Amino acid sequence: MKSSVLQTLLEPTAGIAGLGKKQLQQQHRSPAPTCTKNRRDGRPLLLQSADRCGRLPVIACAMVFCLTLYLYFTTTTWVEAPQLIVTIPPDDVDLPGPKVPKGFLVWGPGCQIMDLNPLAKDVMRLFSKEQFVPCSPKQPLTTIEQNFDNDTVLVRFHPERMESYMPHYMRYVRCCYQSIERSGTKDKADKNFWVGECVAFNQSFLLPATVRHGFLVRCKAGVSEGSKSKKAIYTNAHALVRPVPSVQERIARFTGRAEKRPLSVLMIGIDSISRLNLIRAMPHTAQHLYNTGWFELKGYNKIDDNTYPNLMAILTGYNNSLAYSICNPRSVGQLEECPFLWKYFADSGYATAYAEDEASINTFNYHKQGFVVQPTDHYFRPVALAAEKNLSKKLKNSLTFCLGYQNYADYIYQYALDFAVQYRNDPYFGLFWTNTFSHNDISDPSSMDLRMKYYLDQLEERGILNNSMVVFFSDHGLRFGPVRMLLTGWLEERLPFNFIWLPEWFREEHPEIVQALKINRNRLTNPYDLHATLKHVLELSGRISDLPGPLSCPNCQSIFNEIPWNRSCEETAIESHWCTCANFQPIDKHSVMVRRALAYVIDYVNRDLEEHRNSTTSNYACAKLELGAITLAKMARQPKGKLPYDDYLLIFEGKPGGGKFESTVRHQLNRDAFEITGSISRLNEYASQSECMHVDYLRKYCYCQRVKLF
Repeated sequence: MKSSVLQTLLEPTAGIAGLGKKQLQQQHRSPAPTCTKNRRDGRPLLLQSADRCGRLPVIACAMVFCLTLYLYFTTTTWVEAPQLIVTIPPDDVDLPGPKVPKGFLVWGPGCQIMDLNPLAKDVMRLFSKEQFVPCSPKQPLTTIEQNFDNDTVLVRFHPERMESYMPHYMRYVRCCYQSIERSGTKDKADKNFWVGECVAFNQSFLLPATVRHGFLVRCKAGVSEGSKSKKAIYTNAHALVRPVPSVQERIARFTGRAEKRPLSVLMIGIDSISRLNLIRAMPHTAQHLYNTGWFELKGYNKIDDNTYPNLMAILTGYNNSLAYSICNPRSVGQLEECPFLWKYFADSGYATAYAEDEASINTFNYHKQGFVVQPTDHYFRPVALAAEKNLSKKLKNSLTFCLGYQNYADYIYQYALDFAVQYRNDPYFGLFWTNTFSHNDISDPSSMDLRMKYYLDQLEERGILNNSMVVFFSDHGLRFGPVRMLLTGWLEERLPFNFIWLPEWFREEHPEIVQALKINRNRLTNPYDLHATLKHVLELSGRISDLPGPLSCPNCQSIFNEIPWNRSCEETAIESHWCTCANFQPIDKHSVMVRRALAYVIDYVNRDLEEHRNSTTSNYACAKLELGAITLAKMARQPKGKLPYDDYLLIFEGKPGGGKFESTVRHQLNRDAFEITGSISRLNEYASQSECMHVDYLRKYCYCQRVKLF
């Protein structure tokens, strides 16, 4: 079978900020640029006129060339790169079991998932390649150099960079730093932070050992040393991963035992990126994964709507309703009742960490209470809160793309690298999640492609891949916007990307796991399977045994074992609305059955809103939903031998408010009855339309109206 080759758009290439050490060395060794013609307009890439280039004196050309190199190596510059071809390795024909026909990711009696073109014309009309734009033209006045061997942190002060910060009439500068700590109790525990006294400095210095989690730096300038009127010229934040005594003691209790070599786990997640959009928007990242031996799960299907339930399925093995009943995140202190994976890893002598950007929409804090007790040994949230309050921001599609002098995501990825290096000789489990460059737009991730590849390269250069299982994944694809009105949008929302790295020593010890992962590349998998897999990792360490499987999916299993080829969504707790296995066919959207099914959906929503009429802001109520235009209707009929029902996939518009909704309605043929499978999806943004509704999942239905008082 030939390799699958995918053509991408022209990719901008980053300057020094986006390149690893090897790439920089290669660039320094590259031959000098010449006046090569630009393919599109006939002009050279480095000079504006091809004709003039040929006639310039040698000295002038040399001066232009030197100036170009100076600008390139002293600033972040973007130049045109050749087209990138993403080559996806073919399926291994020597693997046992049925083969997957061309045009499908998964093929079996219970599941057939289509393999769509990520660069199809309809979706490419909605996509545009975006360049990475540095957050600031200024270089930061402070940087940190951490020595993980002796737990010292050098704060390096750069006075030579001061000129770009100082107004010309100011001469005197005062800088100081403040330690950041978690603060607050009960419902404020995950909302508050504390900063210490501002300690002055005027040169590079070793940070005191008492500063453990992070610190703010502030600099002010004045016209004289004693000036009362000082201007803030610099504020920055630095996060730290320093050893914790209690964690060292925990690790020491397991050191020297006769158990097998423990496998560390690093989970790096990006919100709202489908497998297809990873290939489309981040081709350098995707190609790196395909070229370097990562295992892919092509049939990785989400189990619910948004981030929280899909991550909870991984971290606890619970579905949304079970999680809310056992450890309701809206109740203070209840999240601690959840059996999070990091608890199992900590009990087995692992160090743990959790970091996420954009504090206001953090997985466990958005319309939720968060954690009263710090959930992991290293917890980024206090630094996030302090940085967001004190640093400048640059928004992109309503999210904090830049926080101070760097991308917000850079904070998370650097924190992940520091955590892995800090515990390079010990077992660890860490979850590192980013929202800010991917959550709201299909094109946004393209600006971070080279940055993401840089961090993946760093995993190798720093030796992290030698002792760690790395899970690089997403929770779902884009859930709203114009792309969701396309067939690919329906599929992409439900099929996030998932790649897994295993160290060479682990592959050699467990060839059967390597075989299973190759087979499972084209099998239906889900977050519950990933939960079972991470527990399998713990059991293989010999430190713990007989761990319970995912409670909400008894049939789910570790992907370290071969997944049955005849698996179906029903057997793996994936409700029909989220299942990508069904073969939906277009039907008349104005047929009697479609009208009946939609009438059931409208009535279902209105009954739900009525039951929660007291959950709105005083003097406001949700308008009664009415059916507007019907956009799409499809039907999937169950195979012979299955239960007698038909599934209808319906996309329609609601009134008032213009909400676009998607629902999967099951028609039980033997009872002539309808039921909603999964939840009803909102395909366009509702923004402030639903501000009056206090129940999270009802916001997508609610159109707030002021109640007239008589």
